[in-house]
Amino acid sequence: MRILMIVLQTLGGLTFIPWFIVAGLSFMIFDTPDSIKKAFPWVLIFLIFSYPFVVAGSYWWAWSSVSSGNYKMGCLWSCLPIIVFILGYLIISQKTNLLNKYKKN
Repeated sequence: MRILMIVLQTLGGLTFIPWFIVAGLSFMIFDTPDSIKKAFPWVLIFLIFSYPFVVAGSYWWAWSSVSSGNYKMGCLWSCLPIIVFILGYLIISQKTNLLNKYKKN
């Protein structure tokens, strides 16, 4: 069970590669002058930059669950960054029509 948890956490750590790209490009949301006054860009920036804290918190809870003997809960906590990453990808792709170019006509 610990091997599965380490594999899940490694996969979750690999999600930082696209996160760095998205975090670096996220400030382009403020290119238009009116975007500073709107709430959505600020919420999106907050959500993008809170992702490392979600990963760190879930891994901390995973290992504290393992230390108390609950291996299944540790594996579930290790899956959280992957789930958040997939949900974030789906939300961003729906908001930017990224998936439309892959849909069949």
